[in-house]
Amino acid sequence: MKIAVLGDRDTALGFKLAGAHEVYSFDDNPLEMERLRNKLNELIEKGDVGIILITERFAQRIELPDVTIPIILQVPDKSGSKFGEEALREIVRRAIGVELKR
Repeated sequence: MKIAVLGDRDTALGFKLAGAHEVYSFDDNPLEMERLRNKLNELIEKGDVGIILITERFAQRIELPDVTIPIILQVPDKSGSKFGEEALREIVRRAIGVELKR
């Protein structure tokens, strides 16, 4: 199963350098959000993607589909987490079963 990333240019570059399988970058405007929605639906329908990481800022701008596979996780972008550190730890713990500690 592949990992796909949907985010801004900086986030996408970071995940690409980290070895994510499929990385897509978008700007923060209405036309790009429509492209992001289409790409998200395409990735869900492909069947070979197991995890989709999307930046919190972009996830708030579109409606995330309620699917069990692939797992869709929201990640912070360069400006930090909108959920706060504790909420982010809980998301990671539930998604992959690992508890993050400082």
